[in-house]
Amino acid sequence: MVAAMVGGACDCSRAPTTTSAPPSAPTSTPTPTSTALRFGVTTDVGCLVPGFGTSAVDSEVSGFVFRELVAHDAVGTNDGSLAVRGDLAASVPTIGAGASVVDGGEDDGAFSVRWTLKPSTWADGVAVSSADVVAGWKVALDPTQPITSGRDMAAQVQRIDVVDAQTFVVVWREKQASFAQPRVHRVLPAHLVLNADGSPKNLEATGFLRRPVGNGAYVVAEDNDGAFLRLKRRPDITGGPAEVQVKIIPSTEALASALLAGDVDATLPQGGLSPPEALRLAEPSDGAFVVARAPGSTWVHLDFNLDDPILGDVRVRQAIAAAIDRSGVVKAVAGDAYDTHESFLPPHHPAFLPLPMRERDVARADALLDDAGLKRPAPGAMRVRADGSPWQLQLAAASGQRDTERLLALVVDQLKDVGVDVRLDLRPFKVFFGEGARKRALPHLSFYAWTVDVDSTGGSLWRADRIPSAANNFAGLNLPGWKNDDVTATLKDIDSEVDAAARVHKLKTVQQAVYDELPALSFYSRPSVVVHRRGVSGLRPTGTATPMAASAAQWSVTPSVSP
Repeated sequence: MVAAMVGGACDCSRAPTTTSAPPSAPTSTPTPTSTALRFGVTTDVGCLVPGFGTSAVDSEVSGFVFRELVAHDAVGTNDGSLAVRGDLAASVPTIGAGASVVDGGEDDGAFSVRWTLKPSTWADGVAVSSADVVAGWKVALDPTQPITSGRDMAAQVQRIDVVDAQTFVVVWREKQASFAQPRVHRVLPAHLVLNADGSPKNLEATGFLRRPVGNGAYVVAEDNDGAFLRLKRRPDITGGPAEVQVKIIPSTEALASALLAGDVDATLPQGGLSPPEALRLAEPSDGAFVVARAPGSTWVHLDFNLDDPILGDVRVRQAIAAAIDRSGVVKAVAGDAYDTHESFLPPHHPAFLPLPMRERDVARADALLDDAGLKRPAPGAMRVRADGSPWQLQLAAASGQRDTERLLALVVDQLKDVGVDVRLDLRPFKVFFGEGARKRALPHLSFYAWTVDVDSTGGSLWRADRIPSAANNFAGLNLPGWKNDDVTATLKDIDSEVDAAARVHKLKTVQQAVYDELPALSFYSRPSVVVHRRGVSGLRPTGTATPMAASAAQWSVTPSVSP
């Protein structure tokens, strides 16, 4: 459902550094070649194996190295439909055609799905087989693996029966609505990720997560951690650039400068320029730069840490929401580029609920804070706790994006209007997410984004049993720590609800509960945007969790001309 923190999927609404001059791009760069397509991103690539990444950039770049069992068409193709197509799979099973409830025998009541694989190979020449689907399932179940998504779904699988090298049957414990959606089944090379006894190897310790052998069109040729990644097209693959380079650039300002200087050819849908920044670059360029966009699955929001006794009071959360003119601050920073809404689902999701927008109401915010015992000792002063001690909140965000910093500065000012003293805490993405948000170590407020696409239900986000902790190896995405038994039960029901209308109804009740109890405050959904120079063609963001790299065979690049 939710792929990763966007910075998933997750280009996490990163806040920028406050410098008068744009930061310079890294001085250590790969040697350009006329056949290389050079991307720039503002977030380091941490992992190249799907399901293990901590950011949407990881998910995007891993698409060069790995293929999925199935993939989404791009938003807007096929007259706006969002068809799921076979990628490694020869076809997509449907209810009654490959997928059905088992009637009788030891599996009575279980849900059986039969799959057939297309012929394909791993980069080392070994054929992709049913055993590799089993390997991916075993790795996802292994609690010692640092996976970030997929364990919940893997736990719902009772077993996977291998029929032959190309055919396997997934036996689910009960009906599973998402049985044929992308990212449900990970496919990993059994001959490399499993021990002789069939148990998973420690993929982090073996280095596989950073230098994997994949089944995609590209292999890792050079990895200069923190500076660049160089990928070469496999010799048995035709179509697409012969080489792809991903250069890590510290901020969006520096990324725009690198595009203008011809140091990079394009951005990726994640970790690139925001839509306003993309337009500011392209509009005066007289056609030198092209902006491609799709409806976005990036949900940008403000989280409350509900472990904090004051933020655990819903009145305080409602007051903070009432103090912020979200539509106004978003418009001030981004114009009309973003859809401001109250739901955690994007507006093009089939279950999207158009909840009434909370408008700024300073009087209501003041009254709620007073009622919660947070008084102002004097007119215009910052509020204090009931015992008279100062009350200050930390608002954490990842550094690197100018527009986000401007937005957060406006938010901080509006909160101070009602006596809420907020300190902005900007950190590099790896620190913000890896050591902060993911481990629930951020004490008060955090501003970031998740990839929430058309398959998402919110299960990982809102189920009480998906709160990350040391005990569960920080699995799950319920970072606010919200506990609502009814919502948890409903989300569990949704997983096994194959009737589309019933799923939509249940998802709308979840959205209403999130709106009422406010574990997170929605700001906007962001379109998926790619900027590329003239001479590059075929780049098109999908608007889904399927990475743009899935279409790399249709890309072309001609050598850039120095200004």
